[in-house]
Amino acid sequence: MIVHAQPNQYRVRTLRPGRGQRVAGGRSAAMSPALRRAATLVLATAAVVLLAAGQCLHWAVVRQYHQVERLRARSAQLEAANSTLRANRANLFSPAHIEALAAVRLGLHTPTKGQVHHL
Repeated sequence: MIVHAQPNQYRVRTLRPGRGQRVAGGRSAAMSPALRRAATLVLATAAVVLLAAGQCLHWAVVRQYHQVERLRARSAQLEAANSTLRANRANLFSPAHIEALAAVRLGLHTPTKGQVHHL
């Protein structure tokens, strides 16, 4: 058994209306005109703010879409230029081109059979 235990302090206390107090009944069906005007104003303001924010976000998305399209077009141009430059590089490093440059600029030619001696 627990000493000094008081069960009353652990029970939920319900408040009963005192003298001169009334318990709130159901909701009243009528709303005062001032309250109705204020609620309408708040709802209208919230709707306008939401529409304005949505429009701003839409403009931002459209702007980003156009920027992405410009970057894709630029990327396609750079890819085409890159493939052209790779083809030019492959042509410049080809053995036929190197032999032609050596013949024209330096006067060098491919050795014939009798000119090469292996030791």
